[in-house]
Amino acid sequence: MDRVTAAGCCAAAKADRLSAYFLESARLGFRCWTEADLPLAVALWGDAEVTRHLGGAMTAVEAETRMRLEMERQAAFGVSYWPVFERATSVHAGCAGLRPYGEDARVREMGVHIARRFWSGRFGEEAARAVIGYGFGVLGLEAVMAGHGPDNVNSKAMLERLGFRFTHMAPWGAQDVPHPWYRLELTQWTGGEVEAGRWL
Repeated sequence: MDRVTAAGCCAAAKADRLSAYFLESARLGFRCWTEADLPLAVALWGDAEVTRHLGGAMTAVEAETRMRLEMERQAAFGVSYWPVFERATSVHAGCAGLRPYGEDARVREMGVHIARRFWSGRFGEEAARAVIGYGFGVLGLEAVMAGHGPDNVNSKAMLERLGFRFTHMAPWGAQDVPHPWYRLELTQWTGGEVEAGRWL
């Protein structure tokens, strides 16, 4: 079967066709952002709890700008923080994906933003495993980077469960607050294709 990659998903969205999930985990499906997704972006990034460690709630204009940035990254680099949906209900569960990190195209940064109603049940970890598996298995990455807010103990625990190793502290955000950064090498990844996700 031919794979529906993120790049193909983006092309379908531009052609105003219904885009299938290009990546699935046990409970989640991933696709690309479309113009029609603006209400989902506003609801997700406008939630003060979801964005508590990301600089705070975004206005509708800021959320639209962020969504368009993700669409631009998809077009330019073939990756973005893709919208994620619960497969059983088609309810928007947040976003998760990859973005450029430094100059090496074989290394990407991973991020996961999960809507509040999906905070229980480790949906964020499931999404992260699928993204990592896609990065290593389809994109041929050599490593994945990730960071978190200095007080975000849940994200810290998740990254450690996934096998990430702390590398350094670096300033982040408008206030240049030092954030911890982690790295996961392909050789360290033990998620496996079946556990990580299914790219279709």
